[in-house]
Amino acid sequence: MVAMAAGGICSPVVLIVVLALSLPMIMEMGAADPVLAPELQYCHLPIGLPDGELPFDCCAPNWDKPAIDFQLNETAVGALRIRRAAHTLDAEYAEKLDRAYGLMKALPSEDPRSFTQQANIHCAYCSSAYQMGNSTMPLQVHASWLFFSFHRWYLYFHERILASLLGDDTFALPFWNYDHPDGMTIPHPYMAYPNLTDTLREPSHLPPAKIMLDYYYMNASIRTAEEQVAANLAIIYRMVVSGAPTQYRFFGQPYRKDDPAEPGYGTMETMPHNSVHGWTGDQNEVGKKDMGTLYAAGRDPVFYAHHASLDRFWDVWKSLGNDDIDDPDYLNSEFVFYNENAELIKVKVKDSLDSAKLGYVYEDVENVWLNWTTPRLSDGVASLTGFEKLCVMGEDLTEPCSLELSRDKEAALIGDETLLVEGIEGALSVPAHFEAFVNLPVATRATMINCTEYAGRFSTLAQNIVTNMTGDFLRTSSRFSIGSIVDSLELNDQESLVVTLVPNVDSPYAPVRISNLRLQYETEGLSRHRRQQLLQQRARARASKLSQQ
Repeated sequence: MVAMAAGGICSPVVLIVVLALSLPMIMEMGAADPVLAPELQYCHLPIGLPDGELPFDCCAPNWDKPAIDFQLNETAVGALRIRRAAHTLDAEYAEKLDRAYGLMKALPSEDPRSFTQQANIHCAYCSSAYQMGNSTMPLQVHASWLFFSFHRWYLYFHERILASLLGDDTFALPFWNYDHPDGMTIPHPYMAYPNLTDTLREPSHLPPAKIMLDYYYMNASIRTAEEQVAANLAIIYRMVVSGAPTQYRFFGQPYRKDDPAEPGYGTMETMPHNSVHGWTGDQNEVGKKDMGTLYAAGRDPVFYAHHASLDRFWDVWKSLGNDDIDDPDYLNSEFVFYNENAELIKVKVKDSLDSAKLGYVYEDVENVWLNWTTPRLSDGVASLTGFEKLCVMGEDLTEPCSLELSRDKEAALIGDETLLVEGIEGALSVPAHFEAFVNLPVATRATMINCTEYAGRFSTLAQNIVTNMTGDFLRTSSRFSIGSIVDSLELNDQESLVVTLVPNVDSPYAPVRISNLRLQYETEGLSRHRRQQLLQQRARARASKLSQQ
C-alpha cells in the first residue's frame, strides 16, 4: 500500500512509506538500451545559455569516418602515472604543468587537442549540444550514473594530450586536495603560473580564503576559518561514507536511451562538485563563469584539478567496500573523445572502472575525514507540535517546512532507509537549492549542516540544461540516504520521522516545487559496511523481541 502526499497541506502524519519493488525487478521492467556515443555531425549550438551570453559554437571538429574503438590493453600499461595533490607540487612539476598547458594553448583553435577545444568538450556534453547516438533525445552527462565515468574519460584523454605535447609519458594531472585542511585554498600553481591562471575567478575567494564545500553562489560564510574546515570535512564524510551506502546514492540515477536528462544526482555531484564550481567562478560574470557554469567551466585550468579530485573519490569510495554498478546499460554506455593523435576514439563506461588499468593512480594522502563525527543538535526523537509550517505539495518551496513520515521498521532492517523527494520542478535559468534534515524541525538557513541530522542538499547550477522538451523547465528528483542518521540518532524503534526542507530563495535563487516526499528501503548495491550494520540491527531486533517474550 502506498499513501502519497499530493496537493494541499498534508496532515502532520502522512502515510507515504513504501516497501519498494526489488531493484532487479525494477531494472527488468524499465531496462532499455545504453546511451550510445553522439554523432558529431548532429551537434548544434548550446541550448539555453543565460541572458547576456552571446551564442557560440562548442561543437568538436567533425571526424569524417567511424570513431576508433578504444582498446583496453592492460599488458601495455607500463609504470603507473601518479596524480599528486596540487598544493604539494614542487617548482619543477608546477613548471612542467604550466609548460604543458602553454603548449596546448598554442595549438590552433580548430585542433581538437587545443585548449579551446578541450574546454568545449564540457560545453557540448553538458549543454545539450549533442544528442544520444541512438536517439533524438538531448544528451546530458550530469545528474545521472554517467557523471563519474564521463569525467574520468575526459581527464584521461586531456592528460594524454598534455603528456604527448610534453613528450613525457610519465606526466599526470594533479588533483585539488580540498578534503585536507592544507589543500582548502586554490592551489598555488594555479595562482602563480600564467598558463594555469584564469581571470574569471571570484576575487574574494582567492587565497588565503578557505573553500566552502557547502557553497552555493553568493552565500557568504557565517563560520570562522576553523569552523569552515570542520564543515568541509563533515561534508566529505557525508558524501562519501554515511550518505553513500549504495551505488545509486553515490553515482546517481540510471540514464538510458530515450530517457529525459538529469534523472537524479549522486552525492558527490551536489557537494563538492557543484559547490566548488560555484565558489570558484566570478560571481559578477554572466553565468558566474568561468567555473560557475557548465558551458564555460573547462576554460579554467583548475577545472581539471577539481575533477581529478572527484575522480579520486571514486577510487576511495570503492576502497571502502563498495562495488561499481554492473547494469549492462550502464557498462555499455558510450562517449567519444579525440586522443593525443587527434583521432576520434569511442569509449565505454566498462573500460573506465579501474584507473590503474588506464595507467594512473593517485598518491596516498591522509583522508582526515574518514572517521569524522558530527555533533547532534536534537534529542533524536521528534514530532510536529502544530506550530511548524507544513510542506505543501505542488506549491513553491519558499521557507522551511516539515512533514512527519511513517516508517516501515521491518523494511528498515533489510534495506538502507532513503528519503525520496519526487517531482522537483522549477526554472532552469536560475540556481535553486534546498537542504534536508531529519528530526530537526527547528532547522533554518542558519543551521550548520555539519550536524548529525543533516541529510543532504539538492542544487542546480544556473544554466538551462534541457531535461525535457518544455523549454526553461526543470523536472527531476533527489534521494538522500538517511539510514546512518537513523542509527546515530537511535531512531530504529520509532514509528515516524520528521523531515524538514530548508530552501534559499534570496536573489539569485528561485524556488522549486515538489510533488511528493516518501521513504523507501534500498537493498541493491549496498556496501559491505552497510550490510554489516543492517545485520547487527536485525540481531538486536531479534534479541529485543526474545527479551520481551
